[in-house]
Parts: sequence; structure tokens; C-alpha cells
Amino acid sequence: MKKEASFKQGLNSQATGLSPLLLMMVLSVLYPSRISFVFTLVICTGCLVLFRYLSGKNVFLFMLLPVAITLILYSVFFYSALEPVLYMYTPLITEWLLVMVLSLLSTFRRSILRRIRPSGHPVKKQAQFRTALTEYFHVAQTVQNLYTLHFFALLFYIIFFEFNRIAGIDRFLYHQAPLLIGLMIISYEQVRLYMVKKRLEQEKWLPVLNSEGRVIGRIAYSVSLGSNAKHCHPVVRVAVVWRGMIYLTRRAADSPVSPGALDYPFRNYILFRRTPEQTIKELVERIMPWNQLNLHFLIRYPFQGGKVCSMVSLYAATMKSEDEFVKYIGKMNGKLWTRKQIEENLGKGVFSAYFEQEYPYLQNTVLLAEEYTGRQSVGAQYPHGILKQGSFGGELRHTGKAPNASETGKSLPIS
Repeated sequence: MKKEASFKQGLNSQATGLSPLLLMMVLSVLYPSRISFVFTLVICTGCLVLFRYLSGKNVFLFMLLPVAITLILYSVFFYSALEPVLYMYTPLITEWLLVMVLSLLSTFRRSILRRIRPSGHPVKKQAQFRTALTEYFHVAQTVQNLYTLHFFALLFYIIFFEFNRIAGIDRFLYHQAPLLIGLMIISYEQVRLYMVKKRLEQEKWLPVLNSEGRVIGRIAYSVSLGSNAKHCHPVVRVAVVWRGMIYLTRRAADSPVSPGALDYPFRNYILFRRTPEQTIKELVERIMPWNQLNLHFLIRYPFQGGKVCSMVSLYAATMKSEDEFVKYIGKMNGKLWTRKQIEENLGKGVFSAYFEQEYPYLQNTVLLAEEYTGRQSVGAQYPHGILKQGSFGGELRHTGKAPNASETGKSLPIS
């Protein structure tokens, strides 16, 4: 499966944009203030030009903008009364100016993010741009908070140790602390982004469907779990039929739909850019060889209940021989249910909500074919192929009309 590339590409380390300021803090100790400032300004300008070029390749470093503004404001001090002592307070002054600039820019956060969607850029570029911008505001808040905390620590030291200054502490608070805080932020962000990207590589992505079953987007599986049926996802389900009976197993106790109820053994979400057949193959091959199963597509229908909204692709499967059934399916801690047993327990909470909706269709197709033919293979005995199968990363196309009551019996209720 293709990874969520557009989101990952937007995850650039915005904290590295602090590098020019940290460089000036170091140079201010070694060289005169004007020399360190000019050198830093040249480096910052070069970085701005470079990342302006890289923005065409969806690489953004927004932190360079407040850093550049900070350097421009710092240049004003060369024409003030503080110019003779700039070499002593350069780290502190740049830190204070940066906090002031970041605080000002953060007040426009909502209006900036609101302008992205109607910008006219392609959706993929908008997603990457928004991801990078959101990451910038996160880092900016971290920088602002830590440097503000440093100011309070310095103020506390000045007030309570006014007559007992220690040279080593003075040097640390005025010169070394701003640099160490900046380096700590860069290191922390690198580690955090590495962990985020590793988690994204392991994340499962679900297609988001509209009411017609067309794919209109995608969402992380972990995010969708807590959305309470906000998004509709494709689900594949396979009814295992044997001699007119249906094999059922118990659903997990933490299932969002009918926990602990009886249902088919093979069922799962269809991941983004996967087909129903690919999903079924992965499910089946955990238990048995793929070629041991006779698989037939039945119908696709919408389902909504509890915390989920699904577009269900229903299949029927039969085994080639009794030995194979006992060898593979019989080990799944389930049970074969006859039509009579099922009908006696419908509506009593024994079966899942999915199964309750699907049974009328199964009753008038698969089970009816089994009853009249006495054969295990039912592929030619009931309507199938209602929809052409396709990947759930593109569009699903109708190839025929949906079955009517005369063809299938009672239609499925749509909730």
C-alpha cells in the first residue's frame, strides 16, 4: 500500500530554521557584533533563497521567516545606545526579539490557515503546505514557551541574587542558556518527527466514501475509530456456506458493532487502494491456501449502525471437499447453523447487525440454490457480479442494475 506521502512530505523539521540565530549567538562570543550579524544575515538570506526554490518541491521551512524578521529588528540596535554592549547581550536580545515576533505571528494563526483552502493550489500541495504550517506553529509555540520560561528564570535570579552574583551562573543564563535551549528544541523535534514518520509507516489508511460508494478521500484507521460514523468506509464480508448451512464465529468483545454476536469468520475493512478480492485473499491465507475456496460476489449495500458507517461488499464461499472444510474451517472455533436454527434466533441479539440485514438475501439466493441443487458450488445458481470490482482508491462503476425483489427475494433494509 502506498504511504500517506503528501502528509509525510509536509513533516519537515521547522526547528532547524532557528539555526541562523543560534549561529549568531556563537559568533557573537568570538567576533565583534557587526561581523557576526553580517555573516548570520548572509547565511539566513541564502537559506531563504534555497527554501524558496525548494517550496516548488513541497519542502517548506517557515521558521526562517520570523528568524529573518528578528535579524532585521536586531540591526536597529546598532544605532541605539546599546550598541557598545551588544557583544555581551546578543543571545538575550535575539531571544527576546524572537519571542516577540513569534507572539505577534501566532495571533494570525487562524486567518493564515483559513486562507490555504481557497488558495487555488492542487489539493495535494495544499495538504503538504497545511501540514508544514501546522508543524511550524507547533514548534513556534514550543520555542516561545521555553524562551519565556528562560526569561522568568533570569528575572528570578536577578531579583533574588542581586548582591550575590556568581560569574558562572551569569555566563550560563546570559550566553549559554539561549543557545542550549535552541539546540534542545532542534534535537527534540528531530526525534519527535522521526517517531511520527515511523508511526505513519505502520498506520493503516481507509478510503472515505460518499453516499454513492465513490472514494472521495482517505483517513488514518486510528483516527477513524474515534470519529463515531463520521466517515463511511468499505468493508468486505464472506459468508462460508456448507451444504445449506452457514458457518458462524463469535465477534470480538470490543467490536464497535454487535460485540460478542455471531458472524462470518472472514470480514475486514478494505484498505486504501486495495480491492475486495485482495482483502479476502489476505484474510483467507491466514487460515488456508487461497485456491481452496470457491468465491462468488453477491451484493454491495450501505450499512450504518452504532459507531460505524460502511459500504459492505458481500461474498459467498464454498469449500471444494468435506476434508478441506474440516481441515481448515472447522478449526476456527465456530459452528454450522441451519436455516431453521438461524430463523429461530433472528432478532434476539444472537447474530450481528450485519448478518441480520444480509440473511434475507442469503436465504433467497445462496441457501435457496443449495436447497434445490444439493450442490456445494453455487456460483451459477444465484445473481452475482452486480458491481464491477475495483480498487477502493478510485471509482467504483455499476455494470448492471441492482437485483429486484423477483430476482433476490426480500431486499436489504438500508438504515
